[in-house]
Amino acid sequence: MKSEYVQISRILKNYDLCEYCTGRFVSKLVGKPSSKLLGKKYLKKFGKSSDTKCYVCKNIFENLDSMLSNIFEKSCNLDFKTFNLGLILKNSFLERDDLIKSKFKIKGIENLKFAISTEMSKKISRKTKSKRIMNDPELFIQANFKDESSTIRTKPIFVYGRYNKKIRRLPQKQISCKSCNGIGCHNCNFRGLENIESIEGKISNLLIKKFEGNQVKINWIGGEDQSSLVLGNGRPFFAKILNPKKRNRVLRKSSNLEGISLLELKKILVQPKGSISFKSKVSIIIDTEKPILLNDLKKLNILENVKIHDLSKDKKNLNKQIYQIRYKKIDKTSFRLDLFADGGIPIKFFIQSSDVTPNVSELLQNNCHCRKIDFKNIIV
Repeated sequence: MKSEYVQISRILKNYDLCEYCTGRFVSKLVGKPSSKLLGKKYLKKFGKSSDTKCYVCKNIFENLDSMLSNIFEKSCNLDFKTFNLGLILKNSFLERDDLIKSKFKIKGIENLKFAISTEMSKKISRKTKSKRIMNDPELFIQANFKDESSTIRTKPIFVYGRYNKKIRRLPQKQISCKSCNGIGCHNCNFRGLENIESIEGKISNLLIKKFEGNQVKINWIGGEDQSSLVLGNGRPFFAKILNPKKRNRVLRKSSNLEGISLLELKKILVQPKGSISFKSKVSIIIDTEKPILLNDLKKLNILENVKIHDLSKDKKNLNKQIYQIRYKKIDKTSFRLDLFADGGIPIKFFIQSSDVTPNVSELLQNNCHCRKIDFKNIIV
């Protein structure tokens, strides 16, 4: 024990240290946990004042209140039970810390950044009644001691739902803000979207208002033309709400917005990664260039259980199949085609002459185009 006391004496003789830093350097030498009380004990034992400016941390531990006040002000209206804290320190702090550890060959003690983070986390936990966790916290705080600022970021909320589209001339996707290309800026109120009517805009507005988020990113399970309807059980989607302030609010299972109905809404832990396979029941009204006979339409029977290929694309993306086909003549130059098929088939190109093969125009030897495409059901 004598050698440890000599080592402690040498450290405190050469450097003025605060109670916190003394506790850190002494802890390994005396075999006790680092603490302010431990540092105070040894400063007193060796006749050192705790009122001098600490060589290592410049008394940063005694001046955490302004940074904590900044953090509490920014987080007071947020819902969170867990948090994590990151620090940015001037390199000079860490260099002085490493210098003493190297000079006196002290290993295995808390570094300065960890000690500050631990002390701040205790105070944040007590004040906000929350718990610090390292993985996937509901709130992440970054304290920047270089410029005495703090930033906070909340964990995204993920929502699953389906929508029915009841009106035509309503696009699925919003146009990205031209000023920021969808990132979020003052011109778009940090939503990343132009102010136009769309399904994406309506869903985003609902979720932003509900959870007070900054922005919503939607992962669509398939898509449709703005003139199409989406009926039946609706089209599934996943929404990611960025930086939500409120995460404890109840989300109703259904909601009627202008032109669309939302169904099966619920919060989920995380949205699936990668593409999701689905099948669609689709009703298509097709106009033909030349008059069509019922016997001509029978040629379409060959499409049942056929694989669809797009010669303009990578073959890896072409494994799509039609499972069922029905047709009905409407008048001499139009008919209805009902399909049950894999999602992802480019229907308009499947109908008209194109690189998609087989296609309806070539089978009928009659130029065809879609007048209307409606989705009757979507099955995941």
